[in-house]
Amino acid sequence: MSFLYRFAITIVRKQPYIDWANGTDDDSPELTADLAHDRRTIYLVPESDGEPDAAALLDEFWQRMFEKELGAWIENGDRWPTPLTREMFDAWFDAEVTGSVYDLTPEEPLTHADVEMADLDDAVHRCAWCDIEIDEDAGRFVAFRLADRTRLAHREGLVVPLSVNDERVVVGIMSPADSDAAREGEDLAFRACTSRCEKALRSAVPKALRKVFRSA
Repeated sequence: MSFLYRFAITIVRKQPYIDWANGTDDDSPELTADLAHDRRTIYLVPESDGEPDAAALLDEFWQRMFEKELGAWIENGDRWPTPLTREMFDAWFDAEVTGSVYDLTPEEPLTHADVEMADLDDAVHRCAWCDIEIDEDAGRFVAFRLADRTRLAHREGLVVPLSVNDERVVVGIMSPADSDAAREGEDLAFRACTSRCEKALRSAVPKALRKVFRSA
């Protein structure tokens, strides 16, 4: 168990938010009061000495939370209500501040960045085809050139999962654009433990990539 040096603000969406969400005229499902209550959001903010000052914390963070809550329903900010005010925030949301936050599983990734790094570590140290762990000096990388690497530019330096079929997903690593690997045409690389797994990857990955690019 690990204590986090953060206060937590729990946000519950109230009826004005529900009315706005259901009046946006898109294909989103109806937001009911029960669903809005169940889908509460927790924001972590810096800890300070003593008990949390809820009013001061809301004064500092209300706009960022408001924009995040609106973006959770509609990403296009042009479709948000304007102007956003603190009074509107108070009318649209209930906010509860918690002073003590503990992580009961500190060995697990905590943030999205932590998850990305854990996935990257797995892709480096495990066979993409059979999933066994590979020693540092064993195995090999199997690289592929992409017809248009800009399609996956947002994953540079991170993992790219590819669905081979309903039962198998292989995970590769997208090379950064300014890397030697990218300059040599090694856009997407997969770790393989043996020549047998390498052969399977060389057969399956091009087909999976064609499927991804057709659907993009």
